Amino acid sequence: MPRISYVRPENVTEPDLAAILEESRTYGTPRLESQAIRAHVPAVLRTFAAAWQQTFREGVLEHSVKELARVFIAKSLECGYCAGQRSHLGTEAGLTEREFDDVIEFRDSTVLGAREKAALKWAEAIAWDPGLADDEVWAELHTHFTEPELVELGYFIALTMGQQKFLKTLDLRHGDLGTDSLAGLAPAVAESLQP
Repeated sequence: MPRISYVRPENVTEPDLAAILEESRTYGTPRLESQAIRAHVPAVLRTFAAAWQQTFREGVLEHSVKELARVFIAKSLECGYCAGQRSHLGTEAGLTEREFDDVIEFRDSTVLGAREKAALKWAEAIAWDPGLADDEVWAELHTHFTEPELVELGYFIALTMGQQKFLKTLDLRHGDLGTDSLAGLAPAVAESLQP
């Protein structure tokens, strides 16, 4: 069991909160387990879900760049729970496990393009060392992204990094609330949960 108990989804009676939890079953990023932790405080669940919707699923920057940054943060933090998730919108945009396999060693990737590498350089700087975001990195960022895109990307990287660090301390496990939905899981993780 995690360090903080799950709110049982079947016990949630407020329609908007129940809808958020059902959405996590349907789309899987974020997964039901993490949302069921946030459900202890309805305002936290609501505000997180709104921020996630507006800056990850929607927004001014294409979803695939944000998904690569999210997985980079998860893998670099060694958060297996978060790294084992995949966004259905990323898959629909054409991301494959090959791109995710390259996010940590992105500089050497032959799969990721210059735009994605610039975003990952910034994710690395935000997560590990702001000094890495030097004039050269900023020149690359301004070459590939508009300022509104940079604001959204930076905000999303910070949001996902903080949440992933929080979740890593909780010892969450995929499937703790059932395996009726494997939505949002990396293929290897989904396979490991199938009977």
